Amino acid sequence: MARRKRPATPVLVLVAGLVLIAGGAIGTLLLTSGSDGNSGGGSNVPGSVKEPTPASTSGLAGGPEPTVSLPASKYTPLLEEMPPEMEVNASDTFTMNIATFAASYWFDTNARGEELSQQWRIIDGYQVYFDPIGRAAQVAQGGYYASVEVYLFESPAGAKLAYDYLEGRMKARTGSQPAQARPLANQSAAFRFEGPTIGTTDIPSVYHRFIFRRGSAVVAVQTFGATPYMSTDQARELAVLVDRKLLGEAPAVEPTPIPTPAIGVIGN
Repeated sequence: MARRKRPATPVLVLVAGLVLIAGGAIGTLLLTSGSDGNSGGGSNVPGSVKEPTPASTSGLAGGPEPTVSLPASKYTPLLEEMPPEMEVNASDTFTMNIATFAASYWFDTNARGEELSQQWRIIDGYQVYFDPIGRAAQVAQGGYYASVEVYLFESPAGAKLAYDYLEGRMKARTGSQPAQARPLANQSAAFRFEGPTIGTTDIPSVYHRFIFRRGSAVVAVQTFGATPYMSTDQARELAVLVDRKLLGEAPAVEPTPIPTPAIGVIGN
């Protein structure tokens, strides 16, 4: 008698797009697909400009490891939950699928991304990008860019493998430095990366990235802003908001949907 096949698992919905923050040099990601060089790091940044001391202490470190329900989009921040004078970057906000996930900064090649996606059993993903309305002028006065990515896996075990891989990528990235931040969720880490000066000013910039795992979810939050105003706090507080939604402590509301084709499946 033939062995019964395992039921197919829904995967990430197909939507075109790349993992990029809008805004030219201001939008360069901390990690980009297929690159290990310093993307505009701060060799010309005045060393006298310091970041504020991180003060974010909210959120639960440790605690439950739930298998999180679909969809990933309902756990990301809504525009009304963000600071004022921000807008959604619609072109870079979308549901992920295997192709877009495999082509992201997580992996050096698409083939490797597809291989690990199958191994980790990823079932859904969503990214949202927020821009300051005033772009560089607003960043120079304390505004910032932000992105939040939420990835869901079949089980906490698969999410743990994915988280460990992503943290390793962050540590190995040229120019990436560990950053001070209070732990959050089941696993977490923070990193910083010096950016170029803001627009035509001499104000240095900095990227912060806070990553964490809550049960079967892996979340990556990134901010970009002017060094005098930015610490890990902005990224960590967004992470806390997402974690509260994952824990059921805050309303998890799906954003306005973007039309997408039908869901595919992961092969056995």
